Order: sequence, then structure tokens, then C-alpha cells
Amino acid sequence: MNAPRTLNHPLRLSLAGEMHARPFLRIEPPERVLHLALFAGDALDQHHAWLVALCECFGVSAPAPQASHFFHDFGPWRLKWENHSEFSTYTFALKGEGGGFEHDPLRRLPQAWLARLAGHVISAAQLAFVSAPGEALAAHDPWVRAQFAGPLIAGARVMAGGEVWSDFLVQPDGVGRFLLRDVGLREFQAGRLSQRVLEIDTYRMMALLALPLARECQPVIRAAEAALAAISRELAAADAPAAERSLLERLTRLSARIEAMAEANNYRFSAAAAYFSIIRARVQELREERIEGVPTFGEFLERRLVPAMEFCESVRRRQHELIERLSRTDSLLRTRVTMTQERYNSAILASLNKRAELQLRLQHAVEGFSIVALSYYLLGVLGYGLKALAKLGLPLEAELVTGLAMPAVVGAVWFGVRRAQQALRRRGGHDERPAPAALDPARP
Repeated sequence: MNAPRTLNHPLRLSLAGEMHARPFLRIEPPERVLHLALFAGDALDQHHAWLVALCECFGVSAPAPQASHFFHDFGPWRLKWENHSEFSTYTFALKGEGGGFEHDPLRRLPQAWLARLAGHVISAAQLAFVSAPGEALAAHDPWVRAQFAGPLIAGARVMAGGEVWSDFLVQPDGVGRFLLRDVGLREFQAGRLSQRVLEIDTYRMMALLALPLARECQPVIRAAEAALAAISRELAAADAPAAERSLLERLTRLSARIEAMAEANNYRFSAAAAYFSIIRARVQELREERIEGVPTFGEFLERRLVPAMEFCESVRRRQHELIERLSRTDSLLRTRVTMTQERYNSAILASLNKRAELQLRLQHAVEGFSIVALSYYLLGVLGYGLKALAKLGLPLEAELVTGLAMPAVVGAVWFGVRRAQQALRRRGGHDERPAPAALDPARP
């Protein structure tokens, strides 16, 4: 029973199609394969624009902008196009071209279209596929030597039925060369073999894009490490808040520069590591067998590509280690600044505590003066009243009564002031007297 399409996950068919999206080219000797890899950086829409321009030269409908692969027979050649997001590849299978590298394959492509690719070709390689059943070539064969300009040639028997030769150099015509000989390949093996070899060359160039960047980062990292070491030494000797703040500013600027550099080159280093992993996988899929006198592709790449990738990885590792060291130093320095600030705040609190105690003492002194003043004024008023009563004929000694009333008046004023203070404290919800232990952090 067929499952209704409505039961499928929205991505089921597209994900299942990915397993069959990029079939191998069927190649039969003698045939020539031209492979171009175009790198456009962040201008990802440029990849589709280049393909559209090529299709317009032959009146062919281009695929949709979201397409990731395209195959078409243009007559003089067949084209297999793949979009790898960061770069796109054009693989041209040229009919009637074989036997060697006598003719320039670029002449069969539209020259106006090639002119549009200026500055974007990251890899260009041609593969000559010849048939030689049962006949194996030696490393010193003059015909093999004549196909390449480089002094060192790598070669191997691959996939139990083929031979691959190359010097991994850009030839005078601007295109690298790979010689593929069919000694006993089965059907479709030639297409798989050619794609593996061309992918090795393309991913080799894409991985090496990180090498110039690593070389640029190395002196910057070295200078930053020296600056960090100087800051650490000065931090150990710093004993003033101003010096610590100055060190913190320098460290912050240094951290910002390194973080910006890491953000800018982290993608390229990660991509180089991913491309290098693919290269090793493709080399392993070749199942190489040694030809005496020449290094295999795996040995050639291990000797030259591995040091470059390890250098890039070491720069990336040093970069991350430097960021971690900057973070630790920043934490230490900020702790020092915080402790200094806390000591400063403690001194301020102690000063405030002393000031509050002085104010309290002054307040008590003022309270004593106020009691005396109020008592004086009340006794004065009482004296005036007693003198008035004496004038009216009452037998009173104003001075004597005033003197006898003085203790009672002073006591009453003192009691009234205390009651007023207690009422104010109850209304404010706390005692106005500061607690020295709470204000002074130095006290236990």
C-alpha cells in the first residue's frame, strides 16, 4: 500500500533526494575533463549569476537560484555544476579530447564568460583520461615526464584498475594537470575516480586559504603575548589604584583587538580543518598502491599539506589560549581593582562613622544647652510673674521662689525634651544613634 503524501514530513523527499543529488559523470577514454572552482567570498549570489551567464551563451534555461547542482549536455561538452555555498565548481567533460594535454581546454569555452571569472578562480585543473588496458607505466617513463613541467611527479595505482599521475603545479597555461590511465577500471569507476581526484585538488586549495591568514595572525599573537606578559609583571608590582586602572584599560583594549581578530578568522580556520578532513577521506577512497620511484598522492599531500594545516591549527590554538589567558588576567585585575575599591569604601564608611559620632556628641551638647536655655527662659517668665504678683500685694519673695523652683523647672524641661526625643524616634522607626559596628566594616 502506498503511503499518502500528506503523511510525509515536509523535508522527507528533499532529504531523501540528497543521497542521489550529485551523480558521478560517466567518462569513457579518451576524454578530457576540465574542472574550475570559483570562490566569491561573501557574495554567494554570484555563483548562480555565473551559471546563468554561461547558460545564456547557449540559450539554455538555468536552474532556480536555490539549486545546488545542475547537469546539462551542451553539445561540445557536458557540464556538471555544484554549489558548495562558499565556492562553486564547473566540471566540463570534453568529447574527442584525449591522449594527453596537447590542446588548451579553455579555448572551447565562451571567452566572454571566462573573462567574467577574473579574480575568482581558486582552482583550475584538467584531467586527461586515456585507455591502456593491462599496461602499467613506470616512474621514469619519458611519456609521463613529458606531460608535466614539475620536477617531482606523484603517482599511484588506484581503485585496483587505474593509475593517476600529477605534479600538483599550475602549468604555464594556468591549469593544473592530472593524468588518469584506465588499466582495468570497471563501469562508472572512471567517473568516481575523476571526481575524487578533482575534489582533492579543489579542497586542497580551499584549505590553504587559511595559510596566509595564519601567517598574518602569528606576529599579532606574538605581540599580544608579549604585551600580556608585560601587563602581568606590572600587575604584580602595582600598589596604587591609578596604576591598576591604567593596567585594566590596557588589558581591555588588548582583549578587544584579539577578540576581533579571532571573530574575523575563526570561520576560515574551521573551514580549513573541515576541508583537510575531506581531503584525507578522498585520498583513503583512492585505495592507492605504490609505484616504485614516485610518492603516492597521500604521501605527497602528507608531506606538504599537513605542515601547513598543522601551522594553521597551531595559530588557532594559540589564539584561543591567548583569549583564555587574557580572560584570566582580566578577572585577576578586576578582582584587584574591586578589592582596592572596597578598601576605599571601607575608609569612607569609617570616616562617615566618625563624623556621625561627632554629630551625635554635638547633638548631645546642643541638647544640654537647649535644656539650660529653656530652663533659663522659663525661670525668667516665672520671675516676671512672681514680681507682678508681689506688686499686687501678695507676700512673695520673687527671687526666693524662683530659686526654689529652679530644680523643678530644669527637671521638667529635661523630662520634656527626653519624651520629645523618644516620640520622634518611635515615629522614625529607628534609633537616631548610629551603630559603630554596622558602619565600620573593620569592626567584628
